[in-house]
Amino acid sequence: MQTTQQAQQPQPPPQQQPYWGFWASIGFSLLIFIVFSLLQVLFLVGYSFYFLKGEWQSDFANSLNTLVFNGDALAFAEIPAALIGAVLVILFASIPKIISAKDYLQIHFPSFLTILKWLAIMTLAIMMIEAINIIAERDVPDFMSKIFTSSHNTVLLWIAVIVGAPLFEELLFRGFLFESLKHSAVGFIGATLITATSWAIIHLQYDWYEIFTIFLFGILFAIAKQKTQSLYIPFFMHMLMNLTASIMMEIG
Repeated sequence: MQTTQQAQQPQPPPQQQPYWGFWASIGFSLLIFIVFSLLQVLFLVGYSFYFLKGEWQSDFANSLNTLVFNGDALAFAEIPAALIGAVLVILFASIPKIISAKDYLQIHFPSFLTILKWLAIMTLAIMMIEAINIIAERDVPDFMSKIFTSSHNTVLLWIAVIVGAPLFEELLFRGFLFESLKHSAVGFIGATLITATSWAIIHLQYDWYEIFTIFLFGILFAIAKQKTQSLYIPFFMHMLMNLTASIMMEIG
């Protein structure tokens, strides 16, 4: 009798997971990046019509490719696209509603000593890479050279490169994608490798050496995120990396 009554009792609903699963996180991340990329194209076209009076060549692809190497056009497109992309990341992190987007992405401000420690580590990593570049006599990537030499608004370009790009990319890769995958079957190692690889792949404007370097930095950023439980740390490290590259372009 007692057994029958226990069997008839309603079972509690399964507990909802606070993080998206593996395929959902991959799919949503891809969707966000596609929207971000389309917004960049839209703003590039808008830049052409507003500042260049829509003087497109007969070949749309070649015209767009020219704008991609225009530092002013790239900054004009990057900043709003990055801000909208960041909002989308926060939105998708908020949908499960089990934990806040702040906790999902781990947007927790660390101590000052923690910031200094990881910026020092990043500085050493940058110095090591630069030493290799000097020994190997590697030139500045052609993509960066074209962007900085074509820019007439250095301040706007620096904001796009040093703030805009790190903001969106860290929210997406070390924030949403890394945390989602880390809590899936692939765990920390899988999440680290997948986010580092995908982050490197989106930088196809560089050659294989720069892409592999970005992959290594992606691993370092993931380790920093895991150790500190703060998205601010890889964000600041990313900013330092881009700041260093920008300074070297200006003085080089």
